[in-house]
Amino acid sequence: MNPKKNTVKVLCVQFEPKYKDIKSNISHLEQMLSKYSEQDMIDIIVFPEMSLSGYIFDNIEDIKPYTSLYNQGEQFEFISRISKKLKCYSYLGYAEVTQDGKYYNSCFIITPEGESLPSYRKHFLYEDDERWSLEGKDFGCMEITTKNGIKLKLGIGICMDINPYKFKSPFNKMEFANHCLNQNVDLIVFPTNWIDNEPNNLSEKHKYELWNYWGERMRPYQNAGKKIKKNVYMLFANRIGKEKTTTFHGCSCIMKIAPKLELIKGAELKTEAILEATLNY
Repeated sequence: MNPKKNTVKVLCVQFEPKYKDIKSNISHLEQMLSKYSEQDMIDIIVFPEMSLSGYIFDNIEDIKPYTSLYNQGEQFEFISRISKKLKCYSYLGYAEVTQDGKYYNSCFIITPEGESLPSYRKHFLYEDDERWSLEGKDFGCMEITTKNGIKLKLGIGICMDINPYKFKSPFNKMEFANHCLNQNVDLIVFPTNWIDNEPNNLSEKHKYELWNYWGERMRPYQNAGKKIKKNVYMLFANRIGKEKTTTFHGCSCIMKIAPKLELIKGAELKTEAILEATLNY
């Protein structure tokens, strides 16, 4: 079935990876996505930060076996297969090692043909990243063309990128949101491993606290008011589960951030999910 000419179909994947078990996580994600095919006319799929390796590592030696070059190895081959199968752009977080031995918390960017574009590298590092990762140079931005010919400018960030730099810069500086606003993006992809500091809180309020915080961090869009006449959306792909003493929040969501803030779809706290939405442009 052909999509309407002014729509973009997106998926956000929320799942529970097994720590340091790349093969098992690949198999699990392939099973979750087995119901989809090229006929579903998906344009973009977003997975969580460091989806296949897990997140909490002690140092470079600890993470080294679970890293990947941006265009080689089993992690790249997996996401390349997904992109080719669905004929979509795929964004999947991973631990990147470069040919010259540098390490980054990165995001695969894979074309519908299964080719790897240069990865986005997390710009603002969280304390768990600082044990092994270097900072990326800036927040991400790229242009794509969808199946039905819509040209989209995408902003790209990973988890801590949406927060104040090192939690030390002024809260209202809004570095990531202003980057996206200044670049005039149409859509923002946001892989994350957002930590839940209240893991036993299963209330509806707890979900909305996170969604409200993410919305607040994109406030420059609301402050711009009627200056932004187009729809701008954001795809938050988060994970669930626990590593060591750290629990992850879940609550992946698809959110409209302009011209007004609106939650399109949201996942639960502790449940795997694939969020699906058709965005209007």
